[in-house]
Amino acid sequence: MAPVSHFRGRRARRSALAATSAIAVLGLTACSIDLSSLRPGGGEEEPSPEPAEPVAAAPLLESALADLAAYPALTATGQVAETVGSSEVRDASLTVADTGATSGTIRANSVEADVLAADGKLFIRAVEDFWLDQGVFGPDFDDFNENWVRSSAAQAGLNPSTTLAPPELSATLAAIELDSEEAVEENLDGTLTYRIDLAGERNQVWINAETEQVQRIAVEELVPEGAETGPQVRLDLAEADTAAVEELYDGIITTAEDDLTGSRDARIEVGWDGNPEMNCEDGPNCTWSGTVRDAGGDGSGEVTVRMDVTFTNADIGEQTCDDGGTLEAGATLDLSCSADYNIVSSTQQTYTIDGEAQLSTRGLTGGQQEEMLAALAEQREATLAGGAAPSEEESAEDGGN
Repeated sequence: MAPVSHFRGRRARRSALAATSAIAVLGLTACSIDLSSLRPGGGEEEPSPEPAEPVAAAPLLESALADLAAYPALTATGQVAETVGSSEVRDASLTVADTGATSGTIRANSVEADVLAADGKLFIRAVEDFWLDQGVFGPDFDDFNENWVRSSAAQAGLNPSTTLAPPELSATLAAIELDSEEAVEENLDGTLTYRIDLAGERNQVWINAETEQVQRIAVEELVPEGAETGPQVRLDLAEADTAAVEELYDGIITTAEDDLTGSRDARIEVGWDGNPEMNCEDGPNCTWSGTVRDAGGDGSGEVTVRMDVTFTNADIGEQTCDDGGTLEAGATLDLSCSADYNIVSSTQQTYTIDGEAQLSTRGLTGGQQEEMLAALAEQREATLAGGAAPSEEESAEDGGN
C-alpha cells in the first residue's frame, strides 16, 4: 500500500555539483589539524554505546491491547482494502466508538465519500461517480447521488463497527500469534516505537515507546471473531478524547433524525424476475403482480423493497396502489396490489387502462429509525460513562454488512 515516488534529474548538472563539493572537501581537509591527542585521555578510543536491552514483545503487546480495548473511541487514519491484494485500495479517516458507532470518510479512485455506521447498519453518502465505480445499479439509482445509501462492507472496503471498534479490534489483534518474542525499536515518523511482528506475511503492530499505546497496525487480513474474512489495513490509531466522542454521537444522532429515513439501499440490486402481469376486471378493478429478485446475484443482507403502481386512463383518470416486503440476498419476493375505479353506469363502457410500476428500496424504515435513535442514546451515555452498551440490533443481522 506504500506510495511509490519517482525522481528525475539532469545528470550533467548533478556531476558538476558533485565535483565542486569534492574540491571544497579536499581544501578543508588539507587545512585541518587534529588536536584531540593533546587533550587529557586523547588518543584513546571512546567506548561504543552498549546495545539496548531487548524488549519482550508479549507483555508489551498485551498491555497495549488491554489499553486499546478500554478506549471509549479511536481515530483510524490510513488505507484499507476489502481483501488481500485488492486493486481497490481506499484512504480512510474514521472515528469509531466502542459500540461500533462510526463517522468519517473514505476515498476511492480520488472520489471521497462520507461514512456512517450505527446500530449494526452502514451508510455511505457520495456522488454518482462513486457508485458507478462500485458497479452498483438499482431501480432507484438516480436517488443515490449525494444522499445517504445503506451499504455493504464490500462497498466501503470494511465494516468499521465489527472491525475497528476498540474492544473488537483489540480481540482480533490478540488472536494473532507472535512471530518474534522480541520487539524491535524503530523510529516511526519521528516517534520512537516498538515494532512487534505477528504471525503472517506482513502483520505488524507499532507501540509508542512513551505512551505504550498502539500507534500503527498493518494487517493483511483483519478477521473479526466469528467472520471468515476481513479487510487488509494499514492504519494509524489514536485514542479519541471526550470532545471527539460527543461530536461523534451528536453528528450521528442528527443524521439519523433528519436524513436516514429517506435513504435507499445498495446492498442488493433489485430487479424484476421475468415480466410482471397486469389484469383488469369490471370496475375497472386492476391488479398488478410481479416477482422481484437479487438481480446482481452477489447482494448481502436483506433489503426493504417497495412497489408503487399507477393505473391511467385519459377519461377516468388515475388510480394508485402499492405493496412492499423484505427481499433477502439471493432470493425472490412476490408483490401484488390492486386499484378499483368502481365506476357505476347504466350503460356498458369499455376503457383502456395503462399501468406502470416503480420499484424502490428503503435504507431505514420508520420503525428502524426509532430503534436506532433509542440505541444511540443509550450507547452515547454508556460510552461517555466508560462502558459500551450493546447494540439493540447485532451486526450479525446481515453478515456484518
